[in-house]
Amino acid sequence: MSNGSCTCPQAIRPITHRVTLRRWQRSARFIEMREKHARGPGIVCTHCGKAHGEQRYDRQGNPKIRNDGKPDLTVMTINHLYEYLYLTEDLYLTWDPATMEPCCTVCNGWFRKGMVVCPICKVNPVRIGEPMCSACYLDAHPEIRKQIAERKERAETTRRQINRDRAEKRRTLKKKHPCRSHRIGGKCGLSAIGSRCTYSPTKALKMCPDFVAKKGAAAA
Repeated sequence: MSNGSCTCPQAIRPITHRVTLRRWQRSARFIEMREKHARGPGIVCTHCGKAHGEQRYDRQGNPKIRNDGKPDLTVMTINHLYEYLYLTEDLYLTWDPATMEPCCTVCNGWFRKGMVVCPICKVNPVRIGEPMCSACYLDAHPEIRKQIAERKERAETTRRQINRDRAEKRRTLKKKHPCRSHRIGGKCGLSAIGSRCTYSPTKALKMCPDFVAKKGAAAA
């Protein structure tokens, strides 16, 4: 019998790769390379231009705060530009300015997803090759921002009107049940076991067989 561990090579491979990377990144060789080429004096992130330990800000200029309440500071690391650098430990830990660059951890994570920081605001991510993020584009085109706001306002007005019409329809259809045997909680007084009435107020008079057969109820 299986002990529950994963035996799929495709699933094991990324786990093993992450474990190997953590071991390389904790080695004295990587720490020395990072301190020298990423966290030295005057070194900034290649993409966002922030230095190690610098406060991060949002687009409105407000300082970012982490979930634990502490300031969100820039953390510099080494960005490996090509995938083959992850093949061996020697390639990963040997500094080469042609294939590596100083980079903050935020931009490094975006780079792995095919994105870079917006060249205009230096805050939001954009796909590689895009000139600016959507927020900066709307800042540069206020007429488009106005059209989007008006479209949202019309959609919200339509949604509220639909809800009002539905509520009015429910109030109109909410009538007193025509059967006098219709008890509290919807139970039927004509039933020996006290089961619930299965007919709506608009259909009870026409469809309920007990209503006509036993003559035990009259229309309100």
